[in-house]
Amino acid sequence: MNKIFHARRFGRLFLKHTSERYKSYLMSLVVLIGVMLLGGSFLVYMASLPLDISVQTGFFLIILLLAGTIFTSTIFADLGDKKKAGVWLLLPASHFEKFLVAWIWSFVIFIVVYTISFYGATLFALNLKHFQGHPLQILNIFDDNLVEMYVVYAFLHGVAICGAVYFEKLHFIKTAFVFFISLGILIITNKVLMGALLGREVEAAPPFSGIRFVEDGHFADVMLATKLQDHYLAILIALLALIFWIAAYYRVKEKQV
Repeated sequence: MNKIFHARRFGRLFLKHTSERYKSYLMSLVVLIGVMLLGGSFLVYMASLPLDISVQTGFFLIILLLAGTIFTSTIFADLGDKKKAGVWLLLPASHFEKFLVAWIWSFVIFIVVYTISFYGATLFALNLKHFQGHPLQILNIFDDNLVEMYVVYAFLHGVAICGAVYFEKLHFIKTAFVFFISLGILIITNKVLMGALLGREVEAAPPFSGIRFVEDGHFADVMLATKLQDHYLAILIALLALIFWIAAYYRVKEKQV
């Protein structure tokens, strides 16, 4: 029998995880759908114009990132309790299978369930009020912008799942704190380095993006073509997500009873 992955063993572990947590997952889903229904209905009721695609896309991304990272930060909650951690680590399954179960639930299944729920809640809210002369519009799941959002979620999911493994308590708060502090340091460091490299004052230099400086009293931006830059940025973010997933997996392997 393969020590790293065995289909039947993995299936049993997945069913065990699901049977033990499906009630809490369903309750979380009900709360999420309730928030989206109430929030969407209130926005449509108060709006004088229908919610366009850009507004829907913005809410889709904000809720996805917030709800997804909160959910992911709890996926290894048992490791924070010594008794539960002992039982979890002694389960007759490989660390890869245990990590894979958590990854599938917090990434694959969450994205599918969230997307369906958001569409349902959005359709319900949009049909509450009809605007004369404005046809019903809803965001397209296959739109390039939506695909890029999933890439961004993959990166933040990697950060959140690392925090879920590394921290024993207050996973989401501690992970968010470390993430934003690290991001701030990276932005400042990148600006200083770009200024030293160019030999001039740099107004803004976000990591992996363009550079802005003042030239003859006007702002000048140096960057790649928008489509090309977005393409490279998406690849970079996907690679960073993969690195965080690998780091989280090896951290799980280090866990001992």
